[in-house]
Amino acid sequence: MAVLATDQIFQFGGFTLDLGKGTLSRAGHPAFLRPKAYTLLTHLARNIGRVVPKSELMDTVWQGVFVTEDSLTQSVREIRKVLGEELVRTVSKRGYMLVPETEAVPESGAQPIVAVLRFRNDSADPVNDAIVDGFAEDIINGLARFGTVTVLARNSSFSFASHSPTEWPAIRSRIGADYLVEGSVRRQADRIVAAVNLVDAASATQIWGDRYQAEAAGLFAIQQDIVEEIVGRLVVRVNNAGLQRAARRPVTSLAAYELVLHGVALLRDPAQSDLQGAAALFEAAIAKDPAYGLAHTYLALSYVLNSEFGPTSDAVLAKARDLADKGIALSPDQATAHRIQSLVRLSLRDHEAAEHHLRIALQLNPGDAECIGQMGHLLTMRGRALEALAWLARAIRIDPLNPHWYQYDRSLALYMLGEYRPAAEALELATRPTPWIRTRLAACYAQLGNMEAARRQAALINADGSDFSPVEYARSVVPFESRADAEHLANGVLLALGPPR
Repeated sequence: MAVLATDQIFQFGGFTLDLGKGTLSRAGHPAFLRPKAYTLLTHLARNIGRVVPKSELMDTVWQGVFVTEDSLTQSVREIRKVLGEELVRTVSKRGYMLVPETEAVPESGAQPIVAVLRFRNDSADPVNDAIVDGFAEDIINGLARFGTVTVLARNSSFSFASHSPTEWPAIRSRIGADYLVEGSVRRQADRIVAAVNLVDAASATQIWGDRYQAEAAGLFAIQQDIVEEIVGRLVVRVNNAGLQRAARRPVTSLAAYELVLHGVALLRDPAQSDLQGAAALFEAAIAKDPAYGLAHTYLALSYVLNSEFGPTSDAVLAKARDLADKGIALSPDQATAHRIQSLVRLSLRDHEAAEHHLRIALQLNPGDAECIGQMGHLLTMRGRALEALAWLARAIRIDPLNPHWYQYDRSLALYMLGEYRPAAEALELATRPTPWIRTRLAACYAQLGNMEAARRQAALINADGSDFSPVEYARSVVPFESRADAEHLANGVLLALGPPR
């Protein structure tokens, strides 16, 4: 059942909803709904394929009027009488969804829903209410930039102030959120103190909390930094919880979203040892939902990560580029799509295009720690290692539970600046050193003059029987823009290997 939509016309299940004419018809024959049911169907159509919380529907259809859920249930019943039972699905404890195809029954792999409750104003002066509300709204806007979570609009989530834990289940039942963000803000002159908590609404447990304070810089100067930290850490926590939930389910029962989560979990393995397994999961997600842009994007990433281990064929890189292009075409507003396209372009040695796409990603989501950290790596590749360290430090501040590659990228920037000891210390954090990590460690120790440690690492590079070439890796695999930078790394590797026998 094809679904087409413009700003005024929606087609689903053989029905045509024409908002310009105010009509609902099937095969040219009019179908009639009462005004409230028609307004409800209009909102569902504008959000086709999305679970719309009951609170949002009630706020839209009965704006400013108090009604019970019975009114909503009655209108849904009326719509189903006209459209049939299959088109409007009930998603337990969440809301309703108008599905584009009869077989597209919502699965438990739907994106987690986050509601940012109205923050408490702990200041003595009620004039600060607007500032406190603006602070919470900035968190809503920051979270909404991420394609991996669904964020409820202010009109739904701000109907509640931050409440005690005993009230969290009732709030979840009312607005259909998986996670609640609640907290308080206190302002005294130019000093602001914010307490923020992330709550698992289903279990009514707090899974993360933090406290922020700043002063002497002016509220508007410090607010963005505080929001950036909250948003960065919050998204990491929500994504990790989603990964954990997906990991507990058998792959055969997963929806496209959870298939992608499973694949991303494999890519986050410090040893990145199952790229083929990750690719298979992304391919399965595409088969389930061909229009899922991030599935194409992550499949491209699974191909391009091979280039970290050794030379990658032009055919594989071309395939990765095509997949990344499709991911952007399907999800042009996703920072992740442009970030991964940047990695693909970097592997193709198109450094200008790589920076172009990463800048777009940062425009779409200035607080995305992974985009910020990747900018550090890209700038190192472009010969701007000092600038790179500032970006990497910012990424680590936003995401203190940062992925392993933040430290690996930081290490390479330090090496290029001649800071070999801290570069080695960062690499030593690796729990399962791969051949390329041992190659970099060997180069660091050689540059420090610690030839015993350098030779020890060099001897372990191919201890597992692999056929890894350290010199080729330094000169040809790491995508430096400048040949001089590649030779700087190669010189350390050659020192570690010693004179040819």
